[in-house]
Amino acid sequence: MTTALDYSEDYSDPEAGVWQYAEAASPLPKPEGYDGPRGYFEFLQTVEKQGEHGEAFGYRTINADALGWLIARTTGDSVAEFFADTVWSRLGTEREAFYTVDGIGTPFAGGGFNATLHDLGRFGQMVLNKGRWRGEQIVPAAAIERIRAGGDREAFARAGYDTLDGWSYRGMWWVSHNEHGAFAARGVHGQTIWIDPAADMVIVRLASHPKAANAANDATSLPAYQAVAEYLMKNDDGGQTALVGDEWMIEDIAGGGVIDSSHASLKFMPDGRLAGSATCNRLLGSYEKDGSQLSLERAGTTMMACPEAQMKQERRLLDLLSEVTRYSIDDSGVLILETADGKRITARRS
Repeated sequence: MTTALDYSEDYSDPEAGVWQYAEAASPLPKPEGYDGPRGYFEFLQTVEKQGEHGEAFGYRTINADALGWLIARTTGDSVAEFFADTVWSRLGTEREAFYTVDGIGTPFAGGGFNATLHDLGRFGQMVLNKGRWRGEQIVPAAAIERIRAGGDREAFARAGYDTLDGWSYRGMWWVSHNEHGAFAARGVHGQTIWIDPAADMVIVRLASHPKAANAANDATSLPAYQAVAEYLMKNDDGGQTALVGDEWMIEDIAGGGVIDSSHASLKFMPDGRLAGSATCNRLLGSYEKDGSQLSLERAGTTMMACPEAQMKQERRLLDLLSEVTRYSIDDSGVLILETADGKRITARRS
């Protein structure tokens, strides 16, 4: 977003480039005598350089659509098809999602994505988990780390965002650089996916603020997100926040290790649900916690047959989980589940 282009994103100016862009892309019939570009890609070809690239940040929707065009040309699929195949279809979403399109069917990569609140939460949780979702790496972890590192803060500061002092922008995400390392996806009318790694928290906000500029609500929204994070961290129920969150990959079962490349994992949900992989089969259950005391109840597993060695490991794990009475997390971040007679399961964040 440091391109130097002859294009204005000022929604209050009826002559701004953003409105010419909207007119070109509108699926409604063009007015009589209209001889301008038709569709997103034709409009993009009319935008000219103004100034020097790389000097200053300036959010421009057309950059996001140029990225969508690059994705389409590189993959052979539209940005909607590519996102559906590589991300959305792998998140276990409740509902379908869709992009709005221009008059010739081109998806609007600059702001036309529509989804439910819960499904956007799933997407945000995947990003918080460094690209992983239910044991599967959906997005490369290195890509998430690159986003979290942020962009050129000096170039960003030249944009003059009074409410975003010290921020930057990287890979389509707004990066706060605050003490929690929070970063966000932001829509023009206040829509937000706010990710706070320190608090292990994702907030999704659907909004329709009447003014097309986040500065109109940042003064209340940003402190509110921070306050929720601080409350959760202060009231973490003696380690609940540490237990809940990213998936725990099991490293050892009662001193017997685990089979190389086998997938045994546990994920503790905030509402007391337990999920994971028992090795060959998915695990569903629940847990109760009181201080360091922990009990696990298995509701069921899938019934897939696997090689005998993996099945033995799975049975050993399931038997031991039912006997767990307490847990701890050591200084190196290892989760220790312990039975009354001292047997242990150890796991580490993925």
